[in-house]
Amino acid sequence: MDLFRQRDTEARKKLVIIGSGSQGRMIRNVIEQYDLGFSVWGFLDEQYASLFLEDGINRGPISLAASLYQDENTAFIIAIGDPENKFEVAQSLGFQEERYATVIHPYAYVDPSTHVGYGVYVSANATVMHQGTIGNHTFILAGATLEYETRVADCVLIAANTTISGNVAIQNQVFVGAGSVITQGKKIGSHTIIAANATVLKDVPEHSIAIGTPAVVKVKSSEKSAVNKLARSITKTDVVRGEQ
Repeated sequence: MDLFRQRDTEARKKLVIIGSGSQGRMIRNVIEQYDLGFSVWGFLDEQYASLFLEDGINRGPISLAASLYQDENTAFIIAIGDPENKFEVAQSLGFQEERYATVIHPYAYVDPSTHVGYGVYVSANATVMHQGTIGNHTFILAGATLEYETRVADCVLIAANTTISGNVAIQNQVFVGAGSVITQGKKIGSHTIIAANATVLKDVPEHSIAIGTPAVVKVKSSEKSAVNKLARSITKTDVVRGEQ
């Protein structure tokens, strides 16, 4: 017997994936491989000017979301990598939380005592331990580990192979880079980047970027969409040496 055999299409909700980039394609692959209660309707993305069919699924502009929302058998997930952009899309849509799908890969572990919000994705081999919180629209990618009582707010991206020790608090719209480590009990402020392979030994204030081992705060900014701009400012030398 195939443990993950797909059920009949009629028995599954239609899933609209907002964002057709790498994260959107990742969600599509998981839904099409495993029986998670959804069938992929297609992608909505601003790069599309009108509705069309390609590769067996629909593609169209995000402006179509409102009409698709009228069908109660349709669920949505926002697969946009940048946390601030994801937040802006969620705010502009204004959909009820319950209409967002949460997708947990069959090879991920999420402790039953952890509260998981709406529009969440947990990838293969990720581990989320007991009595934590995962906020709405947060993505936890492959191999990431969130230890006990870790509280993650809304629109956070936790990249692959990160280690987040126990009792860590991560506020809204934070990007945690691949291979980074956040040690026990630390607080990460909103609109912040933890750079790839950084080791965080102290609290990180909001609108900051933490780089290096041990991590130091490289830049602070209250400017809108600072996360993307700060990410482009990091050099390879900064990440390796953690220089101020």
